[in-house]
Amino acid sequence: MSCSFPKSQRLYSRYLIDKLFEPGNSKSMSAYPLRLVYRLIDLPGSENASDGNHDNALLISVPKRCFKHAVDRNRVKRQVREAYRNNKQLIRLPEGMVANIALIWLDNTLYPSDVVTAKVQKLLMRMSEKINN
Repeated sequence: MSCSFPKSQRLYSRYLIDKLFEPGNSKSMSAYPLRLVYRLIDLPGSENASDGNHDNALLISVPKRCFKHAVDRNRVKRQVREAYRNNKQLIRLPEGMVANIALIWLDNTLYPSDVVTAKVQKLLMRMSEKINN
């Protein structure tokens, strides 16, 4: 699996974001200072799911109420994006399914990158365990 993070893996569609946060459609879990919200999507025609065109999509949100300065919000987004990019192989989904994922920052404190990476790893592993059990 590639360790890149192309636009095809970013969640930017307003429709899909609304569906992700719609009540009853998604599941969430926390590993403070992050909250993960995900929604599984069945791909039509499971035989076409392995062609590489369908990837999990990620949204990263750092609210302005947590960090007033854009520099700090951008730093946190960079840390979370890098942690996800290096650990996205931890996500194990059933064949023919993809996930829309949102990672939301909850705290108003800056953390070192290794702490952020550990929290992202923990959330991705818990998500995979929950899906596969």
